[in-house]
Amino acid sequence: MLNLVRILSEHRPVVVLIALVGASLLSLIRGTEPSVVQRGVVRAIAATAYPFLSAKNRVSGTVSRAYHFVAEYETMQDENRGLSVEVARLKNGVARLAALEGENGRLRGMLNFTRSRPQLTLEPVSVLESYKGMIRIDRGAVNGVRPSMAVITDEGVVGVVTEVADFTSTVATLHHMDCRVGAMVERNRLRTYDGVVHSSGNDLSRICTMEYIDMKEDVRVGDVVVTSPESLFPAGYLVGRVSAVHDGGGSLWKSAEIVPAIDPYKLDEVFLVRRDIEDPSYLAGSRGDFLADTAAAQAAADRAVARGGETPDTRTLQERFAP
Repeated sequence: MLNLVRILSEHRPVVVLIALVGASLLSLIRGTEPSVVQRGVVRAIAATAYPFLSAKNRVSGTVSRAYHFVAEYETMQDENRGLSVEVARLKNGVARLAALEGENGRLRGMLNFTRSRPQLTLEPVSVLESYKGMIRIDRGAVNGVRPSMAVITDEGVVGVVTEVADFTSTVATLHHMDCRVGAMVERNRLRTYDGVVHSSGNDLSRICTMEYIDMKEDVRVGDVVVTSPESLFPAGYLVGRVSAVHDGGGSLWKSAEIVPAIDPYKLDEVFLVRRDIEDPSYLAGSRGDFLADTAAAQAAADRAVARGGETPDTRTLQERFAP
C-alpha cells in the first residue's frame, strides 16, 4: 500500500492525465453527456490561462495607451507650434497698434500745442538720431534752417541748432556744453549774473547749472526755471526744475542744479521755431506787479505831499528826458 502511494505521488501528472483520458473514454463509451468533464477541463484551462490573458490585456492596454500618447503628443506639438506662431503674430500686431496709438497721441498733442501758441510759427520735424547730448533732425539748409534756431517740444526746451548741412541739422540739447539758454526762476523772475543755464559738461549726469546767483537772492529746491525774455526761445517756456542749491563757499555767488524737463534720448518729433512774436505783457512782468509798483509810487508821493516836502517826480523816463 505504501509503495502504491509513493508511486502515485512520484508520477502524479501521469496519473492525472490517465485518469482524465479514462474518464473521457468512459463517458464516450457510456454515451453520457460530456458536460461535467468538459466543464472541468474548461475550468482547469481557464484557471491556467487567466494569468497569461490578464498580462496580455495589461500589456496590450499599455501599448495602446503609449501609442495614443505618442500620436497625441505629436499632434499637440504641431498645434503648439501653430499657436506659438499665431501668438507671435498677434503680439506683433498689438505692438504695432500700441506704437501707432502712441504716435497718434504725440501728433495730436503737437497739433494742439501749435494751435494753442498762435504767436509761434512752428515746424514739426523728425529726430533721426541722438548721441552725446545732441540730436539730428531731418531739416537742413535747403529748408531754410540756420544756426542758433530754437528747438522745442510741447513740454519744454530741447536745444539750439549748432550745425547745418544740406538736408539735416545738428541740435545741441541741454545735455551738451554748446547749449546755453537764457533763463530765470519763474516764481520771482530771478536772473543770474550771466543770465544763462548751461550743461554741467557730463552727459551721464544730465544736470544743468545756473551759476552766478547773488547770495542774497531767493532760490529754492523745486523752483520752476523758464526761458527769459532775453533768450533765443519763447519767453516763459519750461527749462526744468531746481534740484539743489549750492553755497559759494565764502564767495559772493551761489549756484543751482537744474534737471531739464526734456530727455533728448526719448524724442521722436520736435518743433523748429521759425518765428516768435513775444507777448508784451509777459515781457513786462505780470499786471499785478505793475499795479502794485504804481500804487506804491503814488502812496510815496502822497506821503511826501502830506509832510510838505518836495514832491517826488513820478513822470516816466520818456516824459522826463524827451526833447
